[in-house]
Parts: sequence; structure tokens; C-alpha cells
Amino acid sequence: MTNVLAHPAARGGPRRLRAAPPASGAPATAPIPVPLGRGAMKGSAPTDAIVRSACSPELLAATEAAVDSALDAIFIPDPLLGPGLSQFASVVASIVKRHGLLLETAIAEALERSGRYLVLRGVAMPITEPTQELLRDRSPDLLRGRSIALAGSVAQTVFLDLVAIDTWERRAIIAEIKRGSGKSEKRKIDQVEWILRAAQLQGRSFAASLGFQVASARAVLIDVYGRAGFSEDLTVVGADLDELFGVPVADALATVTAVLAARLRAVLPDLVEAAHVSVGGADDSHRLPGSP
Repeated sequence: MTNVLAHPAARGGPRRLRAAPPASGAPATAPIPVPLGRGAMKGSAPTDAIVRSACSPELLAATEAAVDSALDAIFIPDPLLGPGLSQFASVVASIVKRHGLLLETAIAEALERSGRYLVLRGVAMPITEPTQELLRDRSPDLLRGRSIALAGSVAQTVFLDLVAIDTWERRAIIAEIKRGSGKSEKRKIDQVEWILRAAQLQGRSFAASLGFQVASARAVLIDVYGRAGFSEDLTVVGADLDELFGVPVADALATVTAVLAARLRAVLPDLVEAAHVSVGGADDSHRLPGSP
């Protein structure tokens, strides 16, 4: 028997979104002052990129605390690198990872603060058997523009980074977000693209299961720095986010990046000194467990 799935996040039944208010001019946009894969700008996050009004005080505080959290993390020295270099590599890698999460938060917050979007994060979406069959049998070109009901048995459930409901234009934007400073593994690309193409097919009916009646839905891969390697028809790079959403987003990304970079530069001398001492001095971290 066919089952229509009501999403547990739905509250108070379907909501019909009101028409957009009259436009008062296009929102000001600014390029993200960090390298992008397509049309990349040179340089990275100057301090004059900080627009504190683009982010909430809570997000700015979380950004500044990210470096301290990375420094406080417990790490195990690598036998090849030694304690100092291991700490340097671990801290920098942790900050890069935290930066990706901060970028995701900055996008969601910018949309929420615009007053135009309702934003859901980490939303569970069922992918039905009929959706999977279509994805297996049809190419993306043949499925472009097609929308199907969220009905039938559930093949799998996935979690989406972001679902943004545009209350002005009655559309849903379903997004996975990647920092995109380097190419993702092919396995990961295939997996994420499968999810996004399923979300595109089910987008309108999935939004309805959340309680939103929308006229259109679009699934995208937000590749902030443009080098993650996903298909062009799904990818939106950081410099194009203002155009995608119709509200300023780039300033928030630039601010988070500049604040984090400034905090990192403040602790770099100590990290470099520790790494230098480690390289210059002898230690036993290279010995194998149990060796004399």
C-alpha cells in the first residue's frame, strides 16, 4: 500500500507562504576575499573584510573561541613529526575543520537574519523506492524539472545540511555545504550527488511534509571555495550565494573567515616556535611501542 509520509518536523499543518513584498532594490553584494576555484580572488581574508554587523555576537564569539578549542584538544604526537610538529599539524587541521562548520552556521544565520527565510538544519529526509528507481533509470538531464510525490516505501533516510524556505518567492532550497578548499573523494561526491538529485525530485513534496507549500524546489551543493569537484549543474560557489538566495550572505562568510584567520595568526608564533624546538631537539617519540 502506498504511504504518504508526514515529516515529524511539521508543525500545525501546511503553511501557504505569502507573496513577496515589493523589492526595494537589489541587496548589496561583496566577493568573498578568499581564493575560490572559479574566478578566484588572490589573497586571503584581510582584516578589512570584517563586517561585524553581518554576524550575530554569538557567532563572532564562537569563531574567536574556535582556535582556543583547537589548542585545548588532546593530541597524540606522530612518531615521524614529533610533539611540536604534531601539535602544529593537529591544531591547523582542527581549525580548518572548524572553519567549515562556522561557514555553514554563517550561511544559515545570514538567511535567518534576513527575515525572508525559514531555515532548518540537519533535517532527516526519507528517500523513497520510486525516487531511487527513477534515479537509476534516468539521466539527470531527463529528470531536470521533474517533481514526484513523497510516497511509497522508504529506501533510506538521509540528513540534509540545510533546508531554506523562501517565504517571498515560495521556494525551497535544499543544500549540502562543503568548504571546498580541495577536491572531495569520488565516493563522497557520488554519495552526495545521489542525495541531492533525490532531494531535487522530491523537493516540493518533501517541503510539504515539513508543513510548507512551495511553488518550486532546488537542490544545490554549496562549494564555498569552488574546488570540491562536484557536478556543475548542482554546484553554487561562495561568490554566487548572494545571487542564489537574493539576500547578503557573502559578508557573513568573509567576516567569519577574517576573524578566525586573525585569531590563528595571533597564536602562530607560539606554535611555530614549539615546532622548531621539536625539530631541533632529540626525543623518543619515534620509538616503536615495546622497543628498548
